[in-house]
Amino acid sequence: MRGEFGKSPNYHQWVIWLLVGLTAIRITWLFFSPLGLHGDEAQYWTWSRSFEWGYFSKPPMIAWMIGTTTGIFGNEEWAVRLSSPLIHPITAYMLFRTGRFLFDARTGFFAACLYFLMPAVWLSSAIASTDVALLLFWSLALNAWAHMRETPSAKWAALLGVFIGLGFLSKYAMLFFVISVAIIAFFDQKTRRSLFSKYGLIVATLAALIMSPNILWNAANDFQTVGHTAANANLKQGIPFHPIELLEFIGSQFGVFGPLTFVLLLTALGFTIRHKLNPKAKMLAVFVLVPLLVICAEALLSRANANWAVTAYMGGSLLTALFITAQTPKIGKTGIWINVALGTAMAVISLSPALTNAAGFANGVKRMRGWTATADQISKTAKLGHDDRAFSAIATDHRLTFFDLTYYNVENKSGLPLRAWLFSKHIHNHAEATKPLPASSVEDHPVLIINYYENYEKYLREDFARLERLAPIWIELGGGKIRQYNAWAGYGYTPTEDYR
Repeated sequence: MRGEFGKSPNYHQWVIWLLVGLTAIRITWLFFSPLGLHGDEAQYWTWSRSFEWGYFSKPPMIAWMIGTTTGIFGNEEWAVRLSSPLIHPITAYMLFRTGRFLFDARTGFFAACLYFLMPAVWLSSAIASTDVALLLFWSLALNAWAHMRETPSAKWAALLGVFIGLGFLSKYAMLFFVISVAIIAFFDQKTRRSLFSKYGLIVATLAALIMSPNILWNAANDFQTVGHTAANANLKQGIPFHPIELLEFIGSQFGVFGPLTFVLLLTALGFTIRHKLNPKAKMLAVFVLVPLLVICAEALLSRANANWAVTAYMGGSLLTALFITAQTPKIGKTGIWINVALGTAMAVISLSPALTNAAGFANGVKRMRGWTATADQISKTAKLGHDDRAFSAIATDHRLTFFDLTYYNVENKSGLPLRAWLFSKHIHNHAEATKPLPASSVEDHPVLIINYYENYEKYLREDFARLERLAPIWIELGGGKIRQYNAWAGYGYTPTEDYR
């Protein structure tokens, strides 16, 4: 491929322009976004107030990232999310370098474009997510593995071990990377030779050293994070089959990687199986198939969120780029431009609440709207008291509500502590673990209960000696969406001893 005046394109320069230019736009978007924090983002922000080696449901990297950006820029929503648009271009750049090393600069350029412009990254650049750091360290580990495979050395072994360890501190899905490399070692002599040597020992030692503080934290905290991760499988009731869940998950991947680019990825896998691509494609296919097939199995047996297999698109971007450059560059460019159009449309529409509502996306953003108004209204209700008695605390039965009310300052606005009512003796989340509602007697001041789940009245009545219904709390969210809570005054609270 030749550029103007007969010169070969400077793909490295093109990548830099793309990454710097679009990152500047994405950061600018954060400043003007009208969207508040989702409950998960507010939870990560709460964790970031104290740097630990682990938290209830996730390893520590997400909290460290948010703690760093908010420590520098303050606690506005854009600062909570700032690490995402800053990290994604680094990840894309590493994919460019890996593609250039394994194949050529053109393949690396397409790989960077496929990753940086896929719909999931457009979305992820606008929120605080655990996937962001995971994908960064995956891309770095992938690059280190590619170099170590070709020229084994202490340098590349050390980098590979460090990046695997940091990946685990980001999200336990980094295990898919280790499994993929182990599978590749069975059929690739160069990978096997580099790992079954002193260099492999360096990799394992450094990865274990970096992971060990989080493992020790889990051991000291009843393995909360590991237990929560395992509970996501939701296989306690046997092994049912959910083909609809599987089909929905597969369908969602067209929205994650892109409508046409996901088709190209599947086609590239087919070409790889038929040995019609570069022999190295088989190794990239392993990095794609391991997370994708594992999460497909989980969707069939239980459930799976659309982003759970996102690590597949690291090797997937490289494999699809190889296929595009070798077989179908025009269709590949079309797929990438479709992703650009989708991402741009999402960004523009989400800046205007009116456009968001008109486009029918109000349901998709309702959890990020109206939290300041929600905290204000709950605070007003709290200040009214009940039966001429002041409330002693605000308690909620909903994890996401708890953390959004924490971020949007309901404690200062109401002058009352925010607590988590315990549905069961078993602790389900960080709020219940750290801020449980303490027991009280009927003679004590009542608790204001913000009740999210409609069918929980009978459980509340079991836990409170006296329960009085208050006026419900309604918040208009736009687009016909409403946030509604039942409100109660509760006297004489005894935490349940049952595993409901």
